[in-house]
Amino acid sequence: MTYKPLKISALDAQDLHVIASCLQDALVPLSGMQYDEAACQFHLVANRFCWECSPEVIEEVPYYSRVASGLAFHNVTQVQKKNIELGNKDELVNLLTIHKVDDDCIHLVFSGGSEIKLKFDKLCCHLKDVDQPYPTQHKPDHSGKD
Repeated sequence: MTYKPLKISALDAQDLHVIASCLQDALVPLSGMQYDEAACQFHLVANRFCWECSPEVIEEVPYYSRVASGLAFHNVTQVQKKNIELGNKDELVNLLTIHKVDDDCIHLVFSGGSEIKLKFDKLCCHLKDVDQPYPTQHKPDHSGKD
């Protein structure tokens, strides 16, 4: 496995698309999300799937990688939630994508129809891997098969 820690900033929709690609299928503990209204920042910790790393095969079993990552959005003026309760601290949600809908909103879309909408003054966010990768046998599957 060849791994280089990610450290990416997004200042426009194209940059945000790159971050969204890196975070597709990240597992996010609800306890790892926080909105600091005074600082106008929304933070989350995610266990992102390392799509950029090839699996290591041991005895014909592929082992993939996940890594703990931090994501911070700055200049956030409002947070709206849909079908998600951040108070349920033991729950994990699967981050499907992040997209910018218009000039002042970002949507974090989770499986099961949950969503967080961030309204901001100016797009600015940062993604950074904060630990070493750990192995997993489970690769996200979007084929529609059970």
